[in-house]
Amino acid sequence: MLFHKQTTEIKEDSFKEYEVLCGIEEEFFIINNEGTLVEVADDLMEESARILEKNSDLLESLKLKIRSLDAEPSPAQIEYVTLPLPPSSLKEATELGRKLLIDAATRLGVKILAQSLHPIQSDPNPIVGTHVNISVKKKGNLMNPKQLRSVYNYLWNYLPEIIGITANSPIFKGDMTKIACNRYVHSNVLKSNGFAKFKEPDKGPALVSMRYYGRMRYNLRIGHGEDEFSKKVIANSKGARLVDISPRGPSTNIGDDKDEAPSRNRVEVRIIDVQQDLEDLLDISYLLCASALHAMFLQSTGKIFPDPYHQDNIKQAVKNGHKARFIRENGRSEYLQESVERWINETRDYRDYLGIKINALPLPKLEKEFTQKELKIEFKTKKIEKLRRQGKSHAQIRLAKSRIVSDNRGRKYKVSGGASVHGNLKADYQINFQEKDGLVTNLESIKIINNLEVQGLNIPLNEDDKIESTLSEMDYLTRRLFGGFGL
Repeated sequence: MLFHKQTTEIKEDSFKEYEVLCGIEEEFFIINNEGTLVEVADDLMEESARILEKNSDLLESLKLKIRSLDAEPSPAQIEYVTLPLPPSSLKEATELGRKLLIDAATRLGVKILAQSLHPIQSDPNPIVGTHVNISVKKKGNLMNPKQLRSVYNYLWNYLPEIIGITANSPIFKGDMTKIACNRYVHSNVLKSNGFAKFKEPDKGPALVSMRYYGRMRYNLRIGHGEDEFSKKVIANSKGARLVDISPRGPSTNIGDDKDEAPSRNRVEVRIIDVQQDLEDLLDISYLLCASALHAMFLQSTGKIFPDPYHQDNIKQAVKNGHKARFIRENGRSEYLQESVERWINETRDYRDYLGIKINALPLPKLEKEFTQKELKIEFKTKKIEKLRRQGKSHAQIRLAKSRIVSDNRGRKYKVSGGASVHGNLKADYQINFQEKDGLVTNLESIKIINNLEVQGLNIPLNEDDKIESTLSEMDYLTRRLFGGFGL
């Protein structure tokens, strides 16, 4: 490994004393048949429950592989979460997780979109991704802080490669950007974490605050710091967990994890974009699992040190994806493909031991184009849509021609030509898309239709309608509070 200093010699097959577990969380968007986000995550969970209630064999099979379906911040998102599993069981688990979501969505008349950003409805959030959790321990033992730090620091050094391999979010708000991973750039939570160190516990007695029968009390720990689990692995001084990669579990300073059992010590890699092809997800997961064993070997033979160009290489991967070029010592550079080839070669023995095989790395995976190609966009009212995207969400518009509109009960109304009306600017979308293995992958073309929402009515706008004035949400609220109700 590039970032390792060897100091001792040990048996080459010492890694066989260890076992690896891996858990995968795949987040997806839920869209309707028009390709737009639809907030039915709770309905999808209810439908999934009905499927399992009627199929006891499927339920028993899932119990061995899937922990849960989980809600996300947006009701247009959903994820399945596998149990911590041996790497050889990941293929079946992810197939089952995806199939349950697809089957439930089909019954509801909606679809599952396998992209990290909706190509149009991507600002503000939601944003989704894939999280891979890795733990390694000696057989019959738990993952201790030293092992947690080693696996974390190993994978931390390879974050640029992980991003470059999996980057697949080149479009933001309908535009093909010059960035391979817009999810990273526009996420509020995927901040860069640091290289992990130990926080040594106090050697003397320690007062620990605790809640006891509803009251805050103290617990006096005598001899605190003498067992191997007393050290804390610190990668983030604030204990943040919503970052690109994080050590997790009670052996860290993450507040959400402090009451978990030591069996929950693990490394969580959160930076992975949604992978449409299951083979691509399995390849990166297998590589991370083998790397955990490699980290155990390196830990025994010396010290893992940080990549001095880590942040520069992260930026390269985020921007250029498969074509990233990394900075190495002595000013030389290295393409992503070269680095991944070396990484795969270094972990071959560990993959063989785990009984797993990488199929598409480094090639043909790195030769793939983005699944999401540049969108063909047709605007019915381009000037109005431009204003809406600039945050001018309230407008007064003079209609050039009369039109008939309907309310949500189907009642029709005539809006006369020449009328000056004000309301909220909205956008409806008509989207054509491609599907593969039950998932929506690539959005091909889109027609954007702007409406003016006025007292529950949506008035479709035309190119010859005249924009008289516009306001941002903040300006509109200020005007309502201090200057009347009009525009």
